[in-house]
Amino acid sequence: MRSRALTTLLFLVSAFAAPVTPPVTPKEALQAIQARMDKAASEFKTMTANVTNLTHTDVINENSIESGTVTMKKVAAGEVQGLINFLNPDKRTVAFEKRRLRIYYPKLKTVQEWDLGKHGEQLDQFLMIGFGTSGTSLAKDYDMTVLPTETLKNPEAVQTIRLRLVPKTGEARDYVKQLELWIPETGDPYPIREKISAPSGDYRQVTYTNLRTNIPLPPDALQLRTPDGVVTEHPGK
Repeated sequence: MRSRALTTLLFLVSAFAAPVTPPVTPKEALQAIQARMDKAASEFKTMTANVTNLTHTDVINENSIESGTVTMKKVAAGEVQGLINFLNPDKRTVAFEKRRLRIYYPKLKTVQEWDLGKHGEQLDQFLMIGFGTSGTSLAKDYDMTVLPTETLKNPEAVQTIRLRLVPKTGEARDYVKQLELWIPETGDPYPIREKISAPSGDYRQVTYTNLRTNIPLPPDALQLRTPDGVVTEHPGK
């Protein structure tokens, strides 16, 4: 009996003596994720992943889904080079490099090429969000809010921090209402899902699986390869 009483007493003492961890405030949560993103941005060089792209058109309440692969490389501060191969439902390859965007349509044997000019910088900024842009830099251009955690299947269950970014400038808000990033709660803070919402109600949601970062890429990994006889068009010229 005395032994049982002693065990109970020790349990109570240890319970009351255990330190109480105070809840993390929203400000502290935001500072923590920004610090993780700062570190990852300074180390980011390359990424490859399988990608699923869901496009929602609000006026007709319709979704379209494409899947493929993406490869991206940071070539300079604020500049990336990338290649997206859409495999389903319609094959096409999108390449972007030095403010130039090219899309190859194999069924049409055609490459459409755009010189993005100043808009190329905006494209780089969007592509690098979460992969090459620090949390400190994002805080200068966006109002950042940490939303409740969410579990995503990727394909296994991953507990994520959901981060909402609202552009601060009026010019950016003409194109983007808000951005959302789903970032793993532990490990590298690279998003496994991104959502870009437009003022119209349309949005694009990109989900990455088999995400690998900072791996060596073959010299031709980002080259747009096309067969002989392909026609190049310059829309808008």
